[in-house]
Amino acid sequence: MAGPLDGLVVIDASWGMPAAIATMMLADYGARVVKLERPGGPDDADSVLRATTDRGKWSVEADLRTEAGRAIAERLVSGADVFVESFGTGRAEALGIGYDRWHGEYPELVYCSVTGYGNDGPLASRPGYEALLNARLGQMAEQQGHRDGPVFMGHPTVSYGTAFITTLGILAALRARKINGTGQKVDTSLLDGMLAISSMNWWWNEQDISYLARSGNQKGFGSKRLITDPFRCADGKWLIPHTGGPGSYKRMMDLLGFGEQTQTIAGPEMAVPLNEVELDIARNKVPEAFRTRPRDEWLELFHAADIAALPVLHPEETFADDQVRFAGVAIEVPDARHGTLRQIGPVIRFGKSAPAVPAPAPPVGAHNERLDEVTRSPLWAPAPTGERVSAPLEGVRILDFSSYFATGFGARLLSDLGADVIKVEPLAGDQMRPLGDLFEGANRGKRTIALDLRTAEGQQIAHRLVAEADVVMQNYRPGKAEKIGLGYEQLAALNPDLIYAYLPGFGSAGPKSALKSFAPLVSGLVGLNFEGAGEGNPPIRRVIGNEDLYNGFLGAVTVLLALHHRANTGAGQYVESPQLHSSLFVISEHAATLDGAAVPAHRLDAEQMGLSPLYRLYRTADGWIAVAVFGDAAFGRLTAALDLPDLAADARFTSTRARATNAAALAETLTVRFAELKSAQAFELLDGHEVPAEIPLDYPIMPELLWEEWALDSQRVVEHHHPEYGWSREVGMVIHLSETPGRFKGGSPRLGQHSAEILTDLGYTPDEVAALLATVCTLPTAAAEES
Repeated sequence: MAGPLDGLVVIDASWGMPAAIATMMLADYGARVVKLERPGGPDDADSVLRATTDRGKWSVEADLRTEAGRAIAERLVSGADVFVESFGTGRAEALGIGYDRWHGEYPELVYCSVTGYGNDGPLASRPGYEALLNARLGQMAEQQGHRDGPVFMGHPTVSYGTAFITTLGILAALRARKINGTGQKVDTSLLDGMLAISSMNWWWNEQDISYLARSGNQKGFGSKRLITDPFRCADGKWLIPHTGGPGSYKRMMDLLGFGEQTQTIAGPEMAVPLNEVELDIARNKVPEAFRTRPRDEWLELFHAADIAALPVLHPEETFADDQVRFAGVAIEVPDARHGTLRQIGPVIRFGKSAPAVPAPAPPVGAHNERLDEVTRSPLWAPAPTGERVSAPLEGVRILDFSSYFATGFGARLLSDLGADVIKVEPLAGDQMRPLGDLFEGANRGKRTIALDLRTAEGQQIAHRLVAEADVVMQNYRPGKAEKIGLGYEQLAALNPDLIYAYLPGFGSAGPKSALKSFAPLVSGLVGLNFEGAGEGNPPIRRVIGNEDLYNGFLGAVTVLLALHHRANTGAGQYVESPQLHSSLFVISEHAATLDGAAVPAHRLDAEQMGLSPLYRLYRTADGWIAVAVFGDAAFGRLTAALDLPDLAADARFTSTRARATNAAALAETLTVRFAELKSAQAFELLDGHEVPAEIPLDYPIMPELLWEEWALDSQRVVEHHHPEYGWSREVGMVIHLSETPGRFKGGSPRLGQHSAEILTDLGYTPDEVAALLATVCTLPTAAAEES
């Protein structure tokens, strides 16, 4: 078997980066993905983006505006398991290939629609481009930059977030189809991708609890005993430390020379705010201290002191990292222009269903004559048992042994899709519990049991849980799980059908495997801080989107892939998806030559205005406007809207390739024209001519969006009462399935809240439960009183 999706057939009629990445993921892990392309292909058929996102796919030409093109599409769909489109609200129906029609003819088909803002709500008709969503919803105001005003986001976090939830939706619908016998519609959108990413940092609660300070002189972590910024060292190179581990803050201050002025904290350091002297040191004097030694010297000192720290690199430098080379996740792909390109290949490690190395992206129409080879495999045929599921992961039990955010977030996504997730916590609780919004975002909807896994009795309880589980997820550093009886071989002996998902920082082996990993360290290592900074600039503090989120998304995908492999073959297995690998995945659009030169799919300009003259920000007479103009027709509408007829006739700008060649001249002309207009006037002209554009909001819209009734009605936002935080609103369902929707199962549990219930379910008698609650499940006094 070449990957866990071997035999799955996917027809990809989409355009745009999010859907392309989603179907790339499916192709990477064994699916036969057939890309439907207009005759001759797109204008960027030879682009780096196509070389990466279309690898491993087939290409078939079909003009879906014609009967002949639709006949080709229908021929392919008749032998397919999944159809993916991103035409926009209502356009598939207008072409005669909408969900209702094809579900009627091919009821087993999983039909996935990726839109800008969803198919309902007040924004459904707005143009669906990531930068325009970033502008309209205030993400350009939220993103840190080197200048005032909105910042064009160099890292396409919403595209990746949307790709992840799209993949999760498709895999979840396929599981429901296996059991229920029929396909359904999967709806995702850029809006949902943005919300999924925002669930880490944005919520509302009565107690006004947040780990971030959003106003005042100390925005960010405020007075928290936490430092995660990039620092310039004596040799001009950059690194990022993270003081989130036990005692790490004090140890780092000792190394930097501020130990005598820094308190020693018993227990979690982040629970004690910085005093005035410590705050001044942390925010003002620490950067100066880093400039006294070269980067490698600091890294050696920090790692010896067990303090998390990593270098900050450009994306192309990451290919040469020792752990990346050890893991073998960088592949060499033949390329017509560069000879060979290094790309980030399949990043998930499977013990029993390893994927093949992807083939290069095909020429347009390379598989026009192979339509008859596209047939559905019996392996993926529905096998209904008579008992239907109402949620796609209903009946799946997952044990979450993780701490901090990443792995827990992945388990939470699976809980939203119907899995019964049991969080197994130490008696003192997850170290993230003091950070309310982070803990809630990673752990809502779960049950929890508190266990002392250092004891034989605690390990025995864990083993009884494992014997009845489908999945174990953990993120201990290598070797720790084995010491407490939770290693893969130990648990597979108890439950041979078990899926064991290991999500460490760097991997189970290799030169960096023993290092601590916290966000945003790995983001810096793979180049996101430079990607978001703009060409030639120093790294920004952080980009929106980080390895905690990405590792959770990819961890959830990993588990679903393994569940499908088990459903098709009967075999459980070990799977590994480190934070490093998920962070590498989100630079998939970047490549490098064999000698290390960067070959990026896009590059943010030094002013952080955009990626090209037609996909960027412009200053207006009183503010800003964001535009997204692709193709000759849209360019013609732009010149008409701005009353620039000479521009449309200028030979330098009459084709996509000519406009790219003369980008600087085009940007200069448009800069002058937009400066003559006020933002509202520019928007009215552009919108009236159907030119995609938005006025960037100058603040993040997330707090307001949590109070939109349409968001509540669509369950994109959920409201509940939490025993600790009071009334709360947070991001809800971001994957929308028509027949087996996900469900909100309540807020995060109190420490040990379900211990007695879970012990009873395992068959312990009331007397045994009482004895265990008094010994291996004993909570700290305050937590015990709350329970």
